[in-house]
Amino acid sequence: VGFLFGYLWRDSRPEKEKPKTAKTRNVYLSYNERQREKIRYYNDADRIRQLNLLSTNESKFMRLLQHQFEDQKLIVKDKRFYIADQDNYPIAIFEYRDGTKELKVKDAEDGIPVFLYKAILSSEAIAEDKQSLRANVA
Repeated sequence: VGFLFGYLWRDSRPEKEKPKTAKTRNVYLSYNERQREKIRYYNDADRIRQLNLLSTNESKFMRLLQHQFEDQKLIVKDKRFYIADQDNYPIAIFEYRDGTKELKVKDAEDGIPVFLYKAILSSEAIAEDKQSLRANVA
């Protein structure tokens, strides 16, 4: 009897309308927009969260980068250090990884130079890469 009563009571209730989800279409960004999107924060909390995720050595590496690139902006996102010009366009990407064996690698990602440092905290090495960046731009 209880099952029958519950079944009938359930059918007598008005149906709730489900909220309609807004369908988003694929937005294709141009090359310049994609590059700017890599370094854009959605809000200040996102920026602070990215800074709090850095390890001790990554924070030291960030300070070395700040001293070397005083004229440019330093943006931290996904444990990568983006050097951006005044127009917020990335001109270089630096990555730091902890380790026991020192390693320094240069690569390119979407036409932007990527410098990977493993177990190296050296302002001289960063200064060399800064000079190579200036040589490529000029």
